[in-house]
Amino acid sequence: MEIAITCPQCGAEVDLAEEDTVFRCLYCGSTLKPTGRNRVQSFFISPRETAQKVGRALIHALKSKGPRELHISEHHLLYAPYWRVNGMIFQWLFGRRYFNTPNGDRSWEDLKKLRATPWVHTFPAFDASKWSLFSLGLRVQALKIWPFNRAKMGQDSLLLRQTISFKDAADHAKKSITKQAASASVQIEMAISELIGERYSLLYFPFYCFKLSNNGRKSMLIVDGLSHKVIKGEVNVDNLKSNTSGGNIPYRPMNFLPYCCPNCGWEFSFRPHTVIHFCKSCCSAWQEHGGRYVSVPYRISLDDNPIEKNKYLAFWRLSLVIKAPDREYGTVKEFYELFPLPRLLDQEALKDRKISFYIPAFRIRNAIIVDTFASRLTKMQPTFNESQPDSIEELDLSDVWLQLKEAKEMAHVLLYSMTKATHRRTKEVVKGAHLHITETRLLCLPFTERGIYLREVQTDLALQRNALDLD
Repeated sequence: MEIAITCPQCGAEVDLAEEDTVFRCLYCGSTLKPTGRNRVQSFFISPRETAQKVGRALIHALKSKGPRELHISEHHLLYAPYWRVNGMIFQWLFGRRYFNTPNGDRSWEDLKKLRATPWVHTFPAFDASKWSLFSLGLRVQALKIWPFNRAKMGQDSLLLRQTISFKDAADHAKKSITKQAASASVQIEMAISELIGERYSLLYFPFYCFKLSNNGRKSMLIVDGLSHKVIKGEVNVDNLKSNTSGGNIPYRPMNFLPYCCPNCGWEFSFRPHTVIHFCKSCCSAWQEHGGRYVSVPYRISLDDNPIEKNKYLAFWRLSLVIKAPDREYGTVKEFYELFPLPRLLDQEALKDRKISFYIPAFRIRNAIIVDTFASRLTKMQPTFNESQPDSIEELDLSDVWLQLKEAKEMAHVLLYSMTKATHRRTKEVVKGAHLHITETRLLCLPFTERGIYLREVQTDLALQRNALDLD
């Protein structure tokens, strides 16, 4: 979706891509940071054609079915609120897959399957029991939307009252992503579903309400403001007229911040998709929160003897404790009781080290490949020489696309990723476990390009370059 906004510098109407976190005006060239993108915001969609033109077409279509003394006595533009939720679904499934052998016997094998897919869902934010349009479908993906504005929507337009709260919407979304398709050949033993990077917004969708008169008989028709199809629905226009506010609208205005470091005033590099901005002048890092910049602590693992220029990819390192119903796993030694490695380890050196999970924070194209890499890196439990260097001007730092909140949610997915399908004891522990995070850190690791791979300098773990979305 494209968000139509007005440039605060020159007043031009410019489109902002939904995934963009930085705005650059095509007309005056100003670069600004939109605020409030991580909170609930309200938008509206403009109708296609006027009520008069849609009404004439409606009357023509109705009269073509038989001669009638039919005319429109009253018409209104109505906006109905729909919740829109979008994000990325990660779902791990463990169980058994049954199949027939070549000799006709019934057999099975252990199943472990990851589903990672973009997810967009729309549903009414009002009582839709007498309404037939329960979803706006995928068409909203290709539409232009505007920030909620009563003046632009039309002062005479009517608003349906929002009655489905944000909490109810979040509960609905959570139930929707946990639905699993039944299959006679698959038996599910345990599963986890996480919606990562979800964003909630209210879309006010346009409808036309026409009051029709036919030989003294009155009726009401509701027409989709975009497709111009008649839908089933009931609405009390008189009540809406007396309540023009449409209820409490959780609207957060989209304001703008200067796109420069609040510490030294240096302008950030233009990176339209990053959520954390590195200042190349004073080496600080910042994230917008609540309409202001907040400092983000970070460290970099520098390659002391680089053969060529490295690419530094960002990870969230989460120090945590795995809490199972019967015990806790808080050290690396205990971690390897759940996820053993096929090599000898110094047990004494591991018993005092905390468990660290490494969550990729850069933009990705292939979630399954990157998840496999993160699983391998976390299983190794490496230690890095880390520092905040005096200068990062020459470093090729990747965009930081994943916020800390989403990284904590991804940690649960990573716990399942490291669990083998055949390891019964680990599956029993993981199934009832939850994670207690004790420390977080943004860490940039050096990768060197080798053919189609990027290899982490210290561990030599390889990551396919085309699985990433790097500028």
